[in-house]
Amino acid sequence: MQVAKQTPGPTVGPMIRHARQRAGLTLQELGFRCALSVGFLSLVERGLASPSLGSIATIAEALDLPISAFLDVEVSNGAVTREGERSRIAIAGSPLAYERLSTVFPGQTFDAVRIEVPPGYASETVSHAGEEWIYVLAGQLTHTINQTTYVLKPGDTCHFRGETSHSYANRGEETVVVLWVGTVPVFRMNREKAFWP
Repeated sequence: MQVAKQTPGPTVGPMIRHARQRAGLTLQELGFRCALSVGFLSLVERGLASPSLGSIATIAEALDLPISAFLDVEVSNGAVTREGERSRIAIAGSPLAYERLSTVFPGQTFDAVRIEVPPGYASETVSHAGEEWIYVLAGQLTHTINQTTYVLKPGDTCHFRGETSHSYANRGEETVVVLWVGTVPVFRMNREKAFWP
């Protein structure tokens, strides 16, 4: 029986800085490629801010690297995943908890993740290619898209283009649980490379 794995790993900031410097990119160039502010990237590289899983995936793609360059993520090749056996991902310094729901196979076009957002958490503002769909399972999520703010309650969904600037926050007193599905290549390589986690 496979046991679910919690993988906090080392702080990703120094690894991102090293990969950026190896690629010969400035903070400004990386920020332009992944649509994140230079200020936020600088904080991440210095270990003063923790990026979300989506931001790490966007940074990895901008650096032409798999997300596994920054996080220890288990491969799940089968079509079925079982409760209690799925890979759980934690990013050092981040209060978010992720559970990987989707599997990996050549040609896949989306990923699915269960996210636990603790009270008081506010994400960075991002934009990227693709689309996202979220379903609130528990709690109340404040979601901002292009400066319009929506309050999403259990059972509410939101489907939007990734190119629009967006962020989210938990302004309540209980943990928000969200099912996230998107075409952002969180657990996949870019189109030119083989699949991976």
